[in-house]
Amino acid sequence: MPRRLLLSALALACVGCGESKPPAGRTVVLISIDTLRTERLGVYGNAADVSPNIDTLARDSIVFDTALSVAPWTLPAHASMLTGLDPVAHGVEEADRRIPAKARTAAEHFAEHGYRTAAWTAGGFADKGWGLEDGFESYDTNSPWAATGTGFSRYLPNALRWIEERKEEPFFLFLHSFDAHGPYDRSSPDSLARFRARPVQDSPRDFEYFRATYTDYARGMRFDQYQRLGEALNDYDSGVFDADRAVGEVVATLKRLGRYDEALIVVLSDHGESFYDHGLWMGHGLHLRDSVLRVPLVVKLPHSELAGQRVSSLVDLVDVAPTLLDVAGLPKDEQMQGSSLAAVARTGERSRGWALAGTASTKTYALVNRQYKFITASDTPPLVIVRTSLRPETPPVLREFIRGEPFHAYNSRGESQIFYYPNVHDPLGYFEDVPRAGGLYDRSNDPGEHVDVSAERPEERERMVKALEQILESSRALHARLEGEQVRKQLGDEELKQLRELGYTVSGESEALSDEARAADEALAAELERARKNPP
Repeated sequence: MPRRLLLSALALACVGCGESKPPAGRTVVLISIDTLRTERLGVYGNAADVSPNIDTLARDSIVFDTALSVAPWTLPAHASMLTGLDPVAHGVEEADRRIPAKARTAAEHFAEHGYRTAAWTAGGFADKGWGLEDGFESYDTNSPWAATGTGFSRYLPNALRWIEERKEEPFFLFLHSFDAHGPYDRSSPDSLARFRARPVQDSPRDFEYFRATYTDYARGMRFDQYQRLGEALNDYDSGVFDADRAVGEVVATLKRLGRYDEALIVVLSDHGESFYDHGLWMGHGLHLRDSVLRVPLVVKLPHSELAGQRVSSLVDLVDVAPTLLDVAGLPKDEQMQGSSLAAVARTGERSRGWALAGTASTKTYALVNRQYKFITASDTPPLVIVRTSLRPETPPVLREFIRGEPFHAYNSRGESQIFYYPNVHDPLGYFEDVPRAGGLYDRSNDPGEHVDVSAERPEERERMVKALEQILESSRALHARLEGEQVRKQLGDEELKQLRELGYTVSGESEALSDEARAADEALAAELERARKNPP
């Protein structure tokens, strides 16, 4: 029997005996709403009709106003959420890595102290195989994959039934869904109808958004069905509403069973969503701006301690697992890098005055403190997106995102043009790339992160560079101590299908696609050259 399953079995056998008896915090619920942008919740400034249940829960909770993710995509964010380690320390920075066996999850700690543990997730990068399931007796995922059923509604009745069956048993429950993840038109019919009936708000980014819908990624996410950004946001909010409704059902069940008052409930997201902020496309995963790093974080303590408190201290997802253990009264895991959010709320102080984030897509890191965010330069060729200045009548269609490979694009008349990026001079202004030079942003005076102040404050930039180097070195050293049993994760056909449905380009596929694109481009180049030499 695997070590972790054996430990869980022994812990369950010892419920009620010796040191395995659970302490007072016997009801622990962690709810992750994937891709939930913070300001789309009412408690963070959106309309009150979008998230009434989360807003109500927030009145009994602590609300963190400056919570950040560790990555702009699902897998490393959830690995940090459950282990209390940053992505460099746990090592799951890319999809072929698994959480090391020596990095213990919150679920393992709960299981070893007599808690029943269960999880329901929507699959994708929250599926089994990466180690997120470690410590859970039951870890149910969206299998077989159903792209139209990735929200809470797919499994919520089963999860609520599981809560009811626990009776007086202590438990740790983890729930995850893609209700807010693109495509945004997968919401329930009643929610879609409700939010599509709302007025469509004009946005200064409408033109940029419309241009962005001509990429293949946007078409795969069905973004090209919207004429204005406000239409996409209305559909997005319908997914948030569906997720909120599920949170309300969980809370109602706990109240009916008499377990709400004692419960620790954490509602959050793994990352946000970019709606063409900074001219940087729709979606997430490529950059480290706050549109994708800032996350909602609502923490309801037992007996609603500190209810209604707003905390401005900088916190991040590595603080989640230490919070679960601390509030439940379990021993602290000394290798966890985070702090208890309850302690942060009580004192206003956190052991780390900074947050680290990174993305494998562009191989960049960001270091954030209360005043600044520093983003490193990318060492990969750029990812191509549509330039915002393109004339409306000739939008190109990119066949795929290609890293430094030749490709061709079609304009609205079906005319093909060849580009070799990044060597192309781009005289027509068709394309731009995700910024590669990094930058230093003054979060206090420029919360939107629009102005790079590196040139004006070189000494501050150098301090951030040195601090980042030290932090990365420390996390890499911790990873070296943990990685003895780390293995590579192999993606199966079903998992690849799930990830494609969610709009992800999976490592390993891109090479084949690039070869295909290169062959097509070479053939097209030869054809154009023949036409040039032999004009009609």
